[in-house]
Amino acid sequence: MTSGIQGNLHLMAVIKPRNRTLIFRLTQEEYATLQAASSERGARSLSEFARAQLFGSLETPALGQQLGELSTTVARIAQMLEGN
Repeated sequence: MTSGIQGNLHLMAVIKPRNRTLIFRLTQEEYATLQAASSERGARSLSEFARAQLFGSLETPALGQQLGELSTTVARIAQMLEGN
């Protein structure tokens, strides 16, 4: 059973043909790392894995944004503690 972004991507592949191409270059080491991660997670292909990771990262807030929110929360907690 597939779930999450990978399930949605698989469903999209069945419904909508993929007719656009995105090309970017990798070093041999980057390619090997990507290939190993793809195999470890059981992706059907390297393209499927890369697509799922790309779209998954679009749904997750950027690390900088998360750190900013965390910093704001810590500052609020510190202010609350100083008030007690």
